[in-house]
Amino acid sequence: MTSYTVQLGYALYYFCIRTVEGRTLTEALNKAIVEANDCSGWSSTDVCGNTFVDAVAEGAGVDLWSDDTKQLAVPSYFAEGGEGPRMIASLKNAKVLSVEIPHGTARLEIRCYDTDGIDPDSPYLLTDAKGETYLACEWSNVIPTAEAAE
Repeated sequence: MTSYTVQLGYALYYFCIRTVEGRTLTEALNKAIVEANDCSGWSSTDVCGNTFVDAVAEGAGVDLWSDDTKQLAVPSYFAEGGEGPRMIASLKNAKVLSVEIPHGTARLEIRCYDTDGIDPDSPYLLTDAKGETYLACEWSNVIPTAEAAE
């Protein structure tokens, strides 16, 4: 039988509420994270998450974080984020017809680089790292769309 050294962990949850503005949800969330990281007003939720595997290596008493240790890949089922969902996006003529996320929760960012005729002031028109403009769309089975919220 093989011995393994395994580092386990669980998350303790704290929260900080921030109010921010942004042209897009992604921009607003990035601003909120930056502000929260500088905030001293965090509070505990008194809730902890499930136990997960941080690192694993073959052998007994192995220093998992030593430079010469060969860590094994942690199967996603045992990792902090758990197994990722299978996502299906259907597109036609640069329009999303539907998005299915049959397992778990996820968010999908869709970038459409066909921007001819789009209002240059559109809040959905963004620029990527290469300087190319694209239309951004986010789909989620966690956060309702604007249409669903109305």
